[in-house]
Amino acid sequence: MLDYKVLVHYHNPKGDYFSYDMWQWQMNKWGQESSFSKLDYFGIQGELSFQTWDPLDHAHVIIKRSDWSSQSCDYRIDLLPPHLRTEVWLIEGDHQVYYSLQAATTSHQYSRRRPHNFDMALRPDYFDECWGYQGWLGHRQTGESHTFKLWAPTAKKVELVIYQSAGNEAPVYQTFPMEKGTVYSQNHADNTIGVWTAELTEDLAGKAYQYHVSFEYRNFYSRDPYTIATSPDGKRSAILTAEERQVPGFHVRQGREAVWRLDNPNQAVIYEMHIRDFSKSESSGVAGRLSGTFLGACQTGTENHLGQPTGFDYVRKLGVNVVQLQPISDRHKDYDQTGQVTYNWGYDPQNYNAPETSFSSNPADPAQAIRDLKTMIQAYHDAGISVTLDVVYNHIYSTYDSAFQATVPDYYYRMNANGSFQNGTGVGSETASEHEMFRKFMIDSLLYWVREFNIDGFRFDLMGIHDVETMNAIRQAMDEVDPRILLYGEGWDMGTGLMPEDKAKKDNAYQMPRIAFFNDTERDAVKGAEVYGGLKAGFVSGQATEDIVAKSILGSSELGSYLLPQQVLNYVEAHDNFNLHDLLADLHPDDDELTRTKRIELATAMNLLMQGMAFMELGQEFSRSKLLGTGAEGQILASDRERAMNSYNAPDAVNQVNWDLISQHQDSIDYIKDIIHLKKTAKEFSYQTYEDIYKHVFVKSAEQGSGLIIFEIKDEQHYEIIFNASGLPYYLANDADRLRLVAGNSRHKKPFYVENLTATVFQVLDAEKT
Repeated sequence: MLDYKVLVHYHNPKGDYFSYDMWQWQMNKWGQESSFSKLDYFGIQGELSFQTWDPLDHAHVIIKRSDWSSQSCDYRIDLLPPHLRTEVWLIEGDHQVYYSLQAATTSHQYSRRRPHNFDMALRPDYFDECWGYQGWLGHRQTGESHTFKLWAPTAKKVELVIYQSAGNEAPVYQTFPMEKGTVYSQNHADNTIGVWTAELTEDLAGKAYQYHVSFEYRNFYSRDPYTIATSPDGKRSAILTAEERQVPGFHVRQGREAVWRLDNPNQAVIYEMHIRDFSKSESSGVAGRLSGTFLGACQTGTENHLGQPTGFDYVRKLGVNVVQLQPISDRHKDYDQTGQVTYNWGYDPQNYNAPETSFSSNPADPAQAIRDLKTMIQAYHDAGISVTLDVVYNHIYSTYDSAFQATVPDYYYRMNANGSFQNGTGVGSETASEHEMFRKFMIDSLLYWVREFNIDGFRFDLMGIHDVETMNAIRQAMDEVDPRILLYGEGWDMGTGLMPEDKAKKDNAYQMPRIAFFNDTERDAVKGAEVYGGLKAGFVSGQATEDIVAKSILGSSELGSYLLPQQVLNYVEAHDNFNLHDLLADLHPDDDELTRTKRIELATAMNLLMQGMAFMELGQEFSRSKLLGTGAEGQILASDRERAMNSYNAPDAVNQVNWDLISQHQDSIDYIKDIIHLKKTAKEFSYQTYEDIYKHVFVKSAEQGSGLIIFEIKDEQHYEIIFNASGLPYYLANDADRLRLVAGNSRHKKPFYVENLTATVFQVLDAEKT
């Protein structure tokens, strides 16, 4: 049975709390009386319990005299999940349910009203003007001196708590008072009035710390928002020396010294991978203790059961030039019965600047995750491959265990007037990038990853939650380090906390030059999509989307407000939703294996050959699947399909890469290698301006419903490309003698036609150079 707990604080402006209790009820159930338990800072408080077999999103309470001689309005309370306690503040004469103490104290019915107590949420510009700070924050060590700096302007007192070690349960070593700054300046680099500082000259090697932050009525223990390493559970900040973070052979190189970075972002072939998925399967050939780790993702000499190269060696040979890591910063963790961390994609961020300890070869050592990650990154850089990170600044796992909320309550998130958190992300609290200090945090965090780990770019999860000004400020900060650092993200239109023109969404691409957006319009046109639990087909399934595909071939300028082709990130498979294989298996259950394989090849090649940047998921080219049948005899159940569509917390058996599939799809791999090589090396497939695209790329045939698209590119080389999903072979007629096959997936290599379900690239031998 589910048990939803609610802590109720009740305030009567007259101070009359004699003979009051509560009447609690939920839909379709008879109510019951509940008592208040004690006086508190607000008035009186009591806890309610709503027990039910079915999930509950709200419940009701009435504050009343015990004899019902008077009663309040019926308060409707929105409930948190049952593992969290909902806390509300109710005020006699005010019909509003408040979910924040600071919001409640602004009520006109509150006897000790403080009208500016919620300014950090409702008047953030005014709050930032007073309290904003642009100096460094966190922990720094100089010789034997340690300095700790925390921005907590609304706190009454802050103490630095040092623990004897970085273990989860290590006892307190010593507590030190912190001093609040006294300098007010309109120049926020000098404005220290909201900053608490402690300077220590002690040997703190191997220790950890938290901040004990006290407010008028409450206090919290919090890790440092700027922490770079943590205890294994992520709840305490570890103190590391510079020497502990160093790795032999690791070098940070920026600008022209970063020779692996791309001068032309349109040549990027981004390969998305999850660290655990990459080497967790026995078929990866990665040693047991390193499977699922940073080091497992760069181990050389690994083979599958048939002796074929896997893992790092496979990625190098495939030819991609960018790998994108799904989130690797510290995340909320759940544990199984054996104490092992359970699977999660990592979109439950907990500490943004600290590498996830479960990917480390020694999770008990906070520095090991840093060293392992640096070792992995250097291996990819040495192989000529850039490394980008999937970053999740749009929300945090829980505001009730958040360093942001514990140090400056109600500031870092978009709040409603009643003190509840806005939820434009659909997965929890929505961060407020437009607030000065969260914008500063995002920029500081990204620069830390670039300067400490030599990261080459970032993919922003739910980027449409962020504001345009912040994203442009991030672009400027990256440009000052290296303009070739890649920035791209999900430009979906989400949330209500920003004006439409201020959202970093795809429709506003024209406001954010040199930031790229996932091109879901092209994706759906090529392969189809999942729509509200149903499926729709795309070009590779015979859907009449030739017009959209043709516009995508030309860089999608007519499909959005893009200023440059590098703002377009084409893709047909990512970690979200069905893998390409699984979508096509559901759309075409009667296909034989070869037919399904060719559909996958066609979709993948089309995506790579379009103007703009290209993106694919690890294993896409060898028919990776997440469909794991759990029926009595291995049948695929409806629940298995639902899990494959969103496998964020599914077990390893679902998410891990089966490297033995390589042996079954070597032809596909070789074909996609050829297409990747073209994308990377032939300028004809990666023009940097729309002017060049329209000068050199011509769509010759894209008749609606024909299943056939033919286009040519005339430049130093002259190419003709044919996408055929017509259901029939396409005959080349008299052109065959002047076309040289560059890449194609027809199984029967006949010179005069291309098969159905193929993407074929020809060089035109007699074309004049233009």
